[in-house]
Amino acid sequence: MQFGSVSLFVIADVVYGVNGEFVGCLRSLVRNMAGSKVAHAVLTGPSVVKEIVIATGLGLAAGTLWKMHHWNEQRKVRAFYDMLEKGQISVVVDE
Repeated sequence: MQFGSVSLFVIADVVYGVNGEFVGCLRSLVRNMAGSKVAHAVLTGPSVVKEIVIATGLGLAAGTLWKMHHWNEQRKVRAFYDMLEKGQISVVVDE
């Protein structure tokens, strides 16, 4: 078995070099060699522009929901006072 310019001999999952010195386990050797070639995602710090855009979007969404709730409550109160003024309902308890 050859990795680059190094010749390795594998006997029962144990790797020996050309001179017979112990190199390591075949699984760990292959894992280490493959692991160094795999590109990993680099974690970066927070993006200020991205956070501002996300916060603005979330703020607008929450504000819209709150305003819709407020308009709905206003509509209910307005309907109550209209019905009270027309005499359709009363707040006085009938005896």
